[in-house]
Amino acid sequence: MITRAQVLAYRAAAGGLSGPGSVLLTGVQDHPVGASARLALALRGASAAAPDRGVLVHSVRAAMHVHRSDDLGLLAAALRVDDGAELAKQAIGPFGAALGAGFGAAVDDVAAVMRHVMADGVARTKGELSGAVSPRVDRRLAPWCQGCGVHHVQDALFRYATLQAALVIDVESPKVFRFRVLSAEPGDAWAGAPARAELVRRFVHAAGPVRPAHLAAWLALAPAAAKRWWSLAEPDLADVEVDGRRGWVLAADVPVLEAPPEPGELRLLGPYDPLTELADRDFLLPDPAARRQVWAATANPGIVLRDGEIAGTWRRRTARGRLTLTVSPFDALPPGWADRPGVAADADVIGRYFEAEEVLIDTAN
Repeated sequence: MITRAQVLAYRAAAGGLSGPGSVLLTGVQDHPVGASARLALALRGASAAAPDRGVLVHSVRAAMHVHRSDDLGLLAAALRVDDGAELAKQAIGPFGAALGAGFGAAVDDVAAVMRHVMADGVARTKGELSGAVSPRVDRRLAPWCQGCGVHHVQDALFRYATLQAALVIDVESPKVFRFRVLSAEPGDAWAGAPARAELVRRFVHAAGPVRPAHLAAWLALAPAAAKRWWSLAEPDLADVEVDGRRGWVLAADVPVLEAPPEPGELRLLGPYDPLTELADRDFLLPDPAARRQVWAATANPGIVLRDGEIAGTWRRRTARGRLTLTVSPFDALPPGWADRPGVAADADVIGRYFEAEEVLIDTAN
C-alpha cells in the first residue's frame, strides 16, 4: 500500500519541484491573467531565455493556461467536443447546454470567422475581436447580452473557439490582453481519441493517484464523458491503494511512486500553483479550516510547502519598492525557517517577478 507521504513526494517530483517533471505537460493556469503562471514556472527554474516558455491560450475548462506551443494541436483536437452534453453545465452555461449536439459545429463556425478576421495579422483585445466576429456569425450564436448592451458571441463559446482558431494571448497589463494568431504551426496533427488519451495520461501522471471524477473536475466534463475519456487511457493505468483510498497512476510511474525523490524541506509557491490546482483538495490538505485559507473565496494566497505538505499561506504587499511576504503557518515552523536556502531562493524569485528592490518575510501574528 502506498502512503500519503509518498504521494505528496511523487507529485512534487512530477510537478518539477524535486525532479525533472514539467508542469507544462498539463499546462499552468494563469489567474488572474498575467499573475500566476509565469511565477509558477519561474519558481521551478524556467528561464525567460528558454526557447519555448510556452504560450497563453484558452484551453482546459476554456480557462487561460500556459502550454508548450507544440502542444496546441494536441489540445485543439482533445478539447473539441461535438455535443455540449459532454461538458459540465457550469462550464458552458444554459446557452451552451441548449446547443447540445450542435455545440461542436458552433465552435467550428465561430473559429472560422475568427481566423478570417485575424488573417490581417492585427492583435485584438477580447472586445475588439468579439466586436469583429459577432456580426459575422449566425445570430443564434450571438445572443443579446443585457450587461454589455449588445449582441455578442456567448462567452464560453467564444473562449473554446479561440483555441480552435489557434489564437494565443499576449498580456500587456493586469487589465489588458490581446489575441494574436500563433506565428508557428500548432504542432503535430492529432485525431480526437488519441489526443484525449494523451491528455488523460498527462493528467494522471501529474496528479495521480486519481479517479475519473478528478478528471471530470479538471476538464469540466460531465461524469459519463469523463469515464469515456478515461477508458481511452485505461490500458496504461495501474490501480493503487493510498490509506484505504483507491486511485490510478500510470503503470510506468509506479516505481517512482513507491520510491519518490525527497521533496525540498521548505518552499514558497505562488497563488494558483499547479500543485494545488490539479488534484483532490481534501487529500492535499485534510484540515477543512486550512483548506478554506488556501482555496479562498476570492483571491487565493501563495503557499508554504514543507516536506511536500502545505504548511501555511503567504500574501504579499508592496510599499516603496519593498515586497513583504506575510506568512500564516498552520503549525509552528522550525527556527530560522525564513533563512533556509529553499525559502530564500524562492523569495528572491518572487521579488524579481514583482520587480521589487527588496524582499522581506514576515510571520502573521
